[in-house]
Amino acid sequence: MNSLPYPVAFKLSEIPEQASYEVVGAEYYDDQLHPTCADFRAASQVFLKKIFELNAPKGRIADIGCGRSLVREFAGDSLVLIDESASMLNLNIGHNEKRRINVINAPFGNTEFDWIFAVLGDPYNDIKAWRHIAGALKPSGRCVFIVPSYLWAVKFRKSTDEEVVGKARFDLSSGESLFLPSTILPFDQQTAMISSVGMLMECFDHVYVSDLPQIRSKKISEVLKDDDEVLDIYIAQKI
Repeated sequence: MNSLPYPVAFKLSEIPEQASYEVVGAEYYDDQLHPTCADFRAASQVFLKKIFELNAPKGRIADIGCGRSLVREFAGDSLVLIDESASMLNLNIGHNEKRRINVINAPFGNTEFDWIFAVLGDPYNDIKAWRHIAGALKPSGRCVFIVPSYLWAVKFRKSTDEEVVGKARFDLSSGESLFLPSTILPFDQQTAMISSVGMLMECFDHVYVSDLPQIRSKKISEVLKDDDEVLDIYIAQKI
């Protein structure tokens, strides 16, 4: 597997958390600067291709925390794009409806959606966001919630003393290092949170290292084997 080296010589940033999303958004999709993000994104694309082929999600669909939406590649212009970052929303060129909303702090729909996708949803994997997800779904609607695997989170944190539990570290081209929210939970805690908002776990799935043609990031390749899961996927249905 091919990997890129870690960036070096970073300093901690004092940029407020809210503004940090705009700063990260400017370079988030540069796979040279952020190979770990690129690998998780590639893994997410593998799963989305699978679910759209097998389940063919239809109806009203939302992509929350969408960034440069992967779901749009499968759902097209009818998809509703939701993100708190204006710069992230602006990465999507097309006729999709766009809503600038922090899904933790505010509702984004009222029994409106048949499907809600959260691709790499660890920044807003919070009980308040899950309440808003449940509120936005129609009865029997489904949420597909994708996060970096708990196995990876545990192994990676053990491999370094430079990380912070509950945060993702972004080393920027400016030399700053930002820590932004990233909640990755074990299965029992994650499913308990989902159940607490009146949703039923329907499926627990994974994407594995071996599903990817290459791994760019040493943060992944140095801690996971080919048969280890790189993503955890929770599919839950509104009761």
